[in-house]
Amino acid sequence: MKIVIIRSCLETLTPRATKNAEALASVGHDVTILAWDRENKNPKLERKNGYQARRFKFKVPYGPMVLLYLPIWWCFEFFWLLMKRCDVIHAMDLDTIIPAVIAAKIKGKPVIYELADIYEYMMPLPSILRRMCVYVDKIFMRLADAVIAESKSAIEGLNGIPNDNVIVIYSSPPDFRKMLGAAGGRNDVFIIFFAGILSRHYPLNLDKVATAVRCTEGVKLIIAGYGDQVEEIKEWAYATDKIEFLGRISYTEVLERTMNCDLLFAIHETTSLNVRYTTPNKLFEAMMSGKPVLVTEDTAMADIVEEENCGLVVAPHNVEQIKETIVRLRDNPEFCRELGSNGRRAYEQQYSWEIMKQRLLGLYHKISSRMEAEQEAPRH
Repeated sequence: MKIVIIRSCLETLTPRATKNAEALASVGHDVTILAWDRENKNPKLERKNGYQARRFKFKVPYGPMVLLYLPIWWCFEFFWLLMKRCDVIHAMDLDTIIPAVIAAKIKGKPVIYELADIYEYMMPLPSILRRMCVYVDKIFMRLADAVIAESKSAIEGLNGIPNDNVIVIYSSPPDFRKMLGAAGGRNDVFIIFFAGILSRHYPLNLDKVATAVRCTEGVKLIIAGYGDQVEEIKEWAYATDKIEFLGRISYTEVLERTMNCDLLFAIHETTSLNVRYTTPNKLFEAMMSGKPVLVTEDTAMADIVEEENCGLVVAPHNVEQIKETIVRLRDNPEFCRELGSNGRRAYEQQYSWEIMKQRLLGLYHKISSRMEAEQEAPRH
């Protein structure tokens, strides 16, 4: 089948898109990722790892201002889909689904709607506007042939998904530990690692962790990523050798550094409803690598961490608690190994990318079988 996966940002920045493409291409599907290069710095066309990337090159600012440019992206997406031949359209998030569904209905093609994030919960919207967005979102969930949710908690956060064909695919990484072997011995200092989008519009409480690290002996914080918070983080790194900034690195290097650190964290701000109901990559990257993870209390990820006993839960604004937790883990390597082993076990049994990949391929097999049955059915 010819499959188009649509993402409203550069596909290399979102592992879900590329993992989907590589998994589908590995069983013989012809896969194209249609992506929006918001930095306008990457090739328009590129073939890699079995799939093709086609990028809409149009520079826009980071943060909520991107909403003003969505109609331009939607027009490009809609007309591109109309002009190109495809068998299945796979749209990721609310900022791609509207033109995807319209184009799919015009062409008589199935559409899969993947909720990588709850888009309307990411923005600081008035409650009435948020409810309207959820209402519109659910219309397109209903119109899709299938819906992929990024976690069970995301389904609960939306009070259900109005579609009979819903599957859960967690944001799990490939098993780099199995491919590369377990990480080496303990580092000379206790390494805390974070990689991701560094934006003031997605509060990560990096400043709280940095403050805790500055006043803790034998600990180092390494940060990688891109965004409008980069200059501030560079100043932190310039002021002390306890903080290091790497800039943007590849996802492969992210996983390699994850395997060789001592602690990861996802202490996001809970004022974003998206944080409460979704489970970030960092949680499953920690599980895969067998490392403990710090997460925000009263969130879906905290529920998983406590259930699997694979990390610790903290209040995002409590610097003293964050520091005490870091010290506890720094001084107890056996406890760190226990938490990491629990996470690794959970990854292998419930959350591995191989398990998620088979769910994805199973969904596409189901849709392919239905398409074949409809083509063979006699017409009256």
